[in-house]
Order: sequence, then structure tokens, then C-alpha cells
Amino acid sequence: MDESVFREFYERTYRSLWLYCSGMVNNDALADDIFQESYIRFLQSDVEFDNEAKMKSYLYRTATNCMRDHWRKMKRERLWFAAEGTEEADSRDPVATRHDLEKTFAGLSPQQRSLLWLAYAESYEHREIAQILDLKEKSVKVLLFRAKQKMVVLAGKLGMTQETTR
Repeated sequence: MDESVFREFYERTYRSLWLYCSGMVNNDALADDIFQESYIRFLQSDVEFDNEAKMKSYLYRTATNCMRDHWRKMKRERLWFAAEGTEEADSRDPVATRHDLEKTFAGLSPQQRSLLWLAYAESYEHREIAQILDLKEKSVKVLLFRAKQKMVVLAGKLGMTQETTR
């Protein structure tokens, strides 16, 4: 890939990719690492792209795979995380509400987090999400529905209702 072509592609994609990484891992330093690794793998690939949509899809899929690798590695080391207790928080405190939302999001599987982020933060269509996450297009709708349902259940366990999140 020509350097000028890459620079233009990078300028059009770096903000949204970094926000995706940051939103998925909720750790800026780790997001930076995954962000950089994604572009490195992108540049090292021997894949020929015929349009920008395919380039962007490949880049997001690479970032998603980097996150999956990280989560697999950390899963063994953080088994205690699931046993963490939940604290009652003042529902009117925006910091506490954000903390509860982050805990709820962390309670989802990596795939569910990816689905919700790509659909609602990045506004990708089901077809694009299927490409990025290597899923069947028809599966995305069902998996998104299940992810939303699980998010509601987890939020309910933390005492969050629609009134507390407004």
C-alpha cells in the first residue's frame, strides 16, 4: 500500500477506531495498544483491497481480534472479577450511574460488547457488523437482541431503571 493512500485512510479512520477500542476495553492505555497493533497488522497484511469499505472492515475485524486475544489471555488471570460485589449507588449521581453502566457493559461477553458498540456507537448496519465480526448477517439481529436483553438484566441487578439512566 502506498504511503499517501495509507495516510489518507488513517486520517479518515483513526478517530472512530480509537473510540471503538477505548469503548470496548474501557482502558485508554490498552486501547492505545490495540489501536496501534490493529494498524500494524493491517499494514503487514498481504490482502489486496478494492474499496475503502473492505479496508475499514478488515481494520475493525483486526482490532476485534486483538481484543479477543487480550480477553482470552486475561480471562485466566481475572476469575475473581466475576465475584466482585455490587454497591448501592445514588441513582442521581452521574458518576455513580456511569460506573454502574461500565460495570454492566463489562458483564457482557466480548462479542456482545462488540455488537452493541458497532451498532449503537458506530451506527454500523447489520451487514457491516457481520463482516467485521465474521458472523452471518441474519445472526447479527438475533445476537444484538440478546445482548440488549442481557444488558437490561445486568442493569436491573444493579438497581438501574430507565428513570436512573435518564
